[in-house]
Amino acid sequence: MIKAGEGRYAITLTSQKIGDDLLVIITGGEKEHIGSATLKEKQEGIQTISKKNHKDYIVAEQLIEVIYDKIKKDSLVVCGIHIDHATKEEIDILVQNAQKCVDIFLKETDG
Repeated sequence: MIKAGEGRYAITLTSQKIGDDLLVIITGGEKEHIGSATLKEKQEGIQTISKKNHKDYIVAEQLIEVIYDKIKKDSLVVCGIHIDHATKEEIDILVQNAQKCVDIFLKETDG
């Protein structure tokens, strides 16, 4: 497990290889949950499903591009990050911490 940030701004990233594919789970904030799932395949591009009124897919779609560009494997990013009544500044902190987790993950992975 990879962590970045503290308290209500803490983000965690866990991953699992599934055959030749990769599952990445990014959660955090005050309420971890499943807000979206974004799949990137070589042949099909990006496909996303998201819970109604959730914006987690924005983070997932941004980060799956970074992950896929490095590892070149079909990947699924499940994302669930929430803070009640978050300000733009708080959202920026959470996104930055999610990016930090991905950066650490990519440095540690052999692809």
